[in-house]
Amino acid sequence: MSKPLEGIKIIEIAQEIQGPFAGLFLSDLGAQITKVENRETGDLSRWLLAQLIGGPEVKNAAVSHYFTAMNRGKRSITVDLKKPEGIEIVRRLAKTHDVLLTNYRPGVLDRLGLGYEELCKLNPRIIFAQASSWGPKGPWRTRPSRDTLAQAASGLMSKTGMPNDPPLAAGAAIADQAGALTLAGGVLAALFARERTGQGQRVDASIYGTMIAAQGFELNYASLTGTEPDRAGRGHPFLHGVWGGFRTKDGFICIAGVDDQRWPRFCKIMGIEDAQNDPECSDNATRNFHGTKIEAILDKIFPKKTTVEWLEELTAADILVTEVATHQQVLASEQARLNGYLIDLDHPVAGKITVTGCPVSLNGEVAHTSEPAPEHGQHTEEILLEAGYSWEEIGTLRDNGVI
Repeated sequence: MSKPLEGIKIIEIAQEIQGPFAGLFLSDLGAQITKVENRETGDLSRWLLAQLIGGPEVKNAAVSHYFTAMNRGKRSITVDLKKPEGIEIVRRLAKTHDVLLTNYRPGVLDRLGLGYEELCKLNPRIIFAQASSWGPKGPWRTRPSRDTLAQAASGLMSKTGMPNDPPLAAGAAIADQAGALTLAGGVLAALFARERTGQGQRVDASIYGTMIAAQGFELNYASLTGTEPDRAGRGHPFLHGVWGGFRTKDGFICIAGVDDQRWPRFCKIMGIEDAQNDPECSDNATRNFHGTKIEAILDKIFPKKTTVEWLEELTAADILVTEVATHQQVLASEQARLNGYLIDLDHPVAGKITVTGCPVSLNGEVAHTSEPAPEHGQHTEEILLEAGYSWEEIGTLRDNGVI
């Protein structure tokens, strides 16, 4: 696969998801990631083992699916940032690296002498990429957060779930991961600007801001009308009826609306030709935005056939439809595999495993494999030698508990 960021060197002082996933995305595009980890604990995600979720008997119980997902293909160096010699290691790396990427709370690296103002004195071309919770300004700036809080504070959680149930978070850490992609986009823009100006800059992307931006369609309605949209239910706050999930004979199917052109074909397949001219179903806007009646009709019909049977008929008629897939079904997906969304990785403990890949292809090229996530501190000596440290100095740093 083409590597447009080949030669770009990134220091990653980050853990868990938002920072590391931004680094992973840039790594997949060719950047070299030097992951600076706590000397004692490493990235906190190293300790979330599969057995903590599935119990001691689960397959690959002692493997961290979490760390593997966010850190494949990176290099790891252990550094104690509480010691001046540890700070000096990062400062020396910053002289030859293009980006410092972090999701530590805003201000933490500044207090250590590793903020943008200090680093740009060492390297005016460096880009300081801050993955933040709430953004670079305002009273919430230094408040801690996590993915779920961003979903809640941005309004997304209030719109997710059935009308009479408690608000629901999404079934994935979408704020952290979308925030990571937002940050990666900011880094790419800053790298492009640097090609023009020769100057680095500070970039901030927050999970709160990303979740607000991701709801432009919905929030702008609330702004323009002054009204509060309903809960999404099975579909979307605005889209109901022939929209969302339906139970089949053996699973679930999802439909993304049926427009006027497709409506007659859909009615024929479903055996509801009489609904073609029903004013509560036949009008496109009524059917897709206020479709209480058609939803009830379909709830009785879809369970009569299997998901595969419905998919064959509806897909042949060009209806916007797919199966509601489980994770195991996704892992077996030929479509995901062919596009590199799932790739192979040789894990030192688990052996050959399937992991999530890069969602971007370049020039039609798709990566199908990746290097494993690093062992804790695996590349410490290698990175220090590249930074100009001698073996004697490295030995001293190790004896003094700096690395």
